[in-house]
Amino acid sequence: MFGRTRRSMGKTAMCLAGVAAFSALMFVSAADADRFILKDGRTIEGEIVRETSALVWVKTTDGKMVTITRSDIDYHETAPAGGGDEPQAEPENDTDTEPAVEDDATPEDSVGDNTDINSLVGADDGAYELRNGVPRAAIITLGEGGDKDMVGLYMTAHILREMIPMLEADGVEVVVFRVNSGGGLLLEIQRLSDVIHEEYKPRFRVVAWIESAISAAAMTSHCIEEIYFTPEGNYGACTGWSGALKAVEGRDLEEVIYQMEKISARGGYDPSIMKSMQHMDYPLSCTIDPETGRVAWYQTENGDYVLNEEGKILTFDSEQAAKFRFSKGTARDLDELAKLMGYNEIQWVGKKEKTFAWPISKAERANMRYRDRVYDDQVRFGQYVVEYQGAANLAAGQQDRKLRGALVGKARQGLNKIIKMVENNPNFALLTLGILPEQWDDWKRDRLQELRDLMR
Repeated sequence: MFGRTRRSMGKTAMCLAGVAAFSALMFVSAADADRFILKDGRTIEGEIVRETSALVWVKTTDGKMVTITRSDIDYHETAPAGGGDEPQAEPENDTDTEPAVEDDATPEDSVGDNTDINSLVGADDGAYELRNGVPRAAIITLGEGGDKDMVGLYMTAHILREMIPMLEADGVEVVVFRVNSGGGLLLEIQRLSDVIHEEYKPRFRVVAWIESAISAAAMTSHCIEEIYFTPEGNYGACTGWSGALKAVEGRDLEEVIYQMEKISARGGYDPSIMKSMQHMDYPLSCTIDPETGRVAWYQTENGDYVLNEEGKILTFDSEQAAKFRFSKGTARDLDELAKLMGYNEIQWVGKKEKTFAWPISKAERANMRYRDRVYDDQVRFGQYVVEYQGAANLAAGQQDRKLRGALVGKARQGLNKIIKMVENNPNFALLTLGILPEQWDDWKRDRLQELRDLMR
């Protein structure tokens, strides 16, 4: 299921102009820049703004913020001290054991007190040992399959943002999003992408571990540069649907393709890959350079390997994703994942439980309980409506003011449950009431006024 979006080209032009003016103040002089030569052949130049034992954050010479994994660095040339002419070379060691540099500063866009998410966990949920001197990682599930996997309902930007302080309090350096979802709402994809790209990446090494990422779930994951699969993993089939299972076409399709071209750039993926996942008009093939191993992608069937013929929709399995370097590899369990990520030792933060294949951190516990709350509301929504509308209808026909007041009170109880449900997850407004989130305040005000009018 997809929502529908509209872009304002005027606003886009204004934003681009603002970015151009602002970026002029953000450039780093190439003469004063550190240079990182990566194992895949790329060169990144810029100013180091933060370092940990596993990651380096670099503001590049064109003003972008890039996160580099130390195990991906082949060579590092440091900027000359005191304005010297020659850079100093530092070969990188994959087994770097330097302690993490703690960053006590609070970014301007950091999240404040999150009383809503904190109400989902107790002190016992954070009762686990945190070891020093070892990189800390946490598994955050995006969907859990079955009835709790819908993007926009069980995966929201709001809950991801609220988990950040909990992850930071645990000293987490690496966040692994374990994805298991069959899709969902288009309107939530950009919000999720923004939170992951703008709020998670500057703070953590961000990894996606794909069990199943279909449609909106794949589109959400596409901004993440470091993707791994499980052996049974699948990723793609991003066709948008509207109305009575009719594929999105025309201007709506163009807008979604444009949106995903920008998100593809965030993740460093050729846009032709996502296009082939979105619509049958876009075949996909590639050629692998026998010397460098680099993959060249084509929106035709003329490459050495045809991954998707015209008239079909692309979905990667784990073997294809690894062979054509869309993924960084395939991991069956945490040990295999840690090795692929370049760690000889790592602490998976959280409590170990027999029913889960990974420790459950305080943030993940809140995430799971949030899904439970949403599921409970989804199941009980019909009951809330009957309680509200049934009592309101009876009140409207009741002449006795005292009895009418009791019925209005019961109707208000039902309405309050609907209000609480939507304020816990604003997308319920669209999914259950058929109104956009921005129309919610008016809807709520009108319903409350109707109940007040019944007592006049």
